[in-house]
Amino acid sequence: MRIVQVSPFFAPHTGGVESHVRNLCREFAAEGHEVTVVTSRYERHLPVDERSEGYRIVRARTLFVAANTPFDPGMTAIVRRLDADVVHLHYPPPLTSYFATRGLSNRKVPVCLTYHCDLDLPGRAGRLVAGAYQRFFVPPTLRRVDRVVVHTRSYGVTSAMLRGRDLAVIPSVVDLERFRPGLDASRLRRELRLDGKRVLAFTGRLVPHKGVNVILEALVELPSDVVLLVIGAGPRLPSLIGLARRLDVEGRVRFCPAVSDDELPYFLALADLFVFPSQNRLEGFGLAVAEAMAMALPVVVADLPGVREIIEPGVEGLLVEPLIASDVAAKVRTLLEDPALARRMGEAGRRRAEARYGRATVAGQLLSLYAGLRAAG
Repeated sequence: MRIVQVSPFFAPHTGGVESHVRNLCREFAAEGHEVTVVTSRYERHLPVDERSEGYRIVRARTLFVAANTPFDPGMTAIVRRLDADVVHLHYPPPLTSYFATRGLSNRKVPVCLTYHCDLDLPGRAGRLVAGAYQRFFVPPTLRRVDRVVVHTRSYGVTSAMLRGRDLAVIPSVVDLERFRPGLDASRLRRELRLDGKRVLAFTGRLVPHKGVNVILEALVELPSDVVLLVIGAGPRLPSLIGLARRLDVEGRVRFCPAVSDDELPYFLALADLFVFPSQNRLEGFGLAVAEAMAMALPVVVADLPGVREIIEPGVEGLLVEPLIASDVAAKVRTLLEDPALARRMGEAGRRRAEARYGRATVAGQLLSLYAGLRAAG
């Protein structure tokens, strides 16, 4: 099958969507499909056309990037001329999918779109921009889409943009070979001065909706031997360092902004549990949680649509009220003070990851969806 994946950003850009698409492309290519990723050329030094890991990457002419959104009108011409049996769009940011559907307007190729999350930009100006995007770009995009995919049903049915649509529920994907328990991280433990410490981990882009500030506030209420490992970079890094200093927990936080994809599993292997207190609908799934579960870590996650569906509460982890640091501290303390419970939850998390989030499992569900769309067309 000739499969085209349209992603606003792609490697070397990092993020949950990029990781999801990359893992799918690896699996599709390994199974013998002809795979092309069409993405923005968000930096001028990136090649326009290359092959990597068994699939092709084509980067569209991109005029600029603003508000983490590539303005990539070159997407239209590329998608119009590519041979494809199915085109799979990934949203948001919104403009890439919009420009892609303009190139598909006169083609009969089936199209699906994974709706990773709603737009939720901070402040009054952010709300105006998000509203304009949703009014002018999302409806014409969805009109050309044959099927919308969401990672969790709870997120899809609570999204105003998807109200009334027939949704396919297919989760995000984890590389279970890379993210696995038992990795030797003893060298890292010494380098980060974690011997004798109990370690909480967070991984993700350091932006406001991730809620890392709430973990720092919770750390104040936890015993002094508890250390927080913040794995990731982003615009909030300086302010989070400042907050740790003001809260007098600077010595109990390890900020790790330069961790590569290859190194990430070893950093997670340092942790006793994983904390993910996202704050709003910009978090539609929480791939980092599924990766932590694959590492057999018990997880503490925000009780939000989408994120809460990754686990069965009380089995693989615990839910916390968004924004409430005292609740985060209480749930973390529950797991730290009961190592047997934490171990059982971690083992259950690995089993759930193996059953639901592996590359072959998720790719198989999508291939079935693609085949159904082709048959219907």
